[in-house]
Amino acid sequence: MKTMIILGSEGYLGKAVQDHFQDQYHLIRVDIKQTASKEEAGVFSGFDLSNHDHIQHLITYLKEKELKVDAIVNLVGVNLVRNFYNISLNDWEKTMSTNVSSFLFFLKAVYPYLNTSVSIVVTASQNGVVAHEDRIDYGTSKAALIHLVKNLSIDFLKDSSKDIKINSISPSYILNDSNQQFFESYEGKKLIKKIPYKKLLVPEDVIHAIEFLVSDRSKAIRGQNLIIDYGYTLI
Repeated sequence: MKTMIILGSEGYLGKAVQDHFQDQYHLIRVDIKQTASKEEAGVFSGFDLSNHDHIQHLITYLKEKELKVDAIVNLVGVNLVRNFYNISLNDWEKTMSTNVSSFLFFLKAVYPYLNTSVSIVVTASQNGVVAHEDRIDYGTSKAALIHLVKNLSIDFLKDSSKDIKINSISPSYILNDSNQQFFESYEGKKLIKKIPYKKLLVPEDVIHAIEFLVSDRSKAIRGQNLIIDYGYTLI
């Protein structure tokens, strides 16, 4: 069975990815949250993507199990809701480290354990495509992530022993238990009215895009950013 690493596996979207791919892949679940199942094989909870020791622990697991990684889905991200007037240097550096830098250097660390054919899907955001209030660090980091994917697609050509397909997705607002009450409020409904199709995404909308980009059906799609937004970024 092929192996997939899910970064950010314990969020609402990460759990949906788990459910969808559990019969297709051996899943390695990585999340900064502490989970009740942290002793389960292939579960790395309390995992800081920028922590060298944590990454080495994962690499040891790959070595011991003699695993090669066939797919990576990166769902990790932090959104501090900051603007020019209230952002601090610490805020900025935390967002850039979490959303961009840590993923790049995680890839460098696990690169020797990538299989000869690999699919990587990175979650960016509509805020990396168009501007939004109070997203000065988040939007910039997601735009950087989108461009990082483009550059990685070109750089990966240097190693002819591996065929690494990497793309990003940029979802709009995804309806889930944590935001349902907001979107039923006056402010939430006003936000929905800004979306041309007046609809919110559900997790399945994103899962289907990930499934396509992970599969061989998207073998010619390289370094692209797939926007899933009911038209939010069009106007």
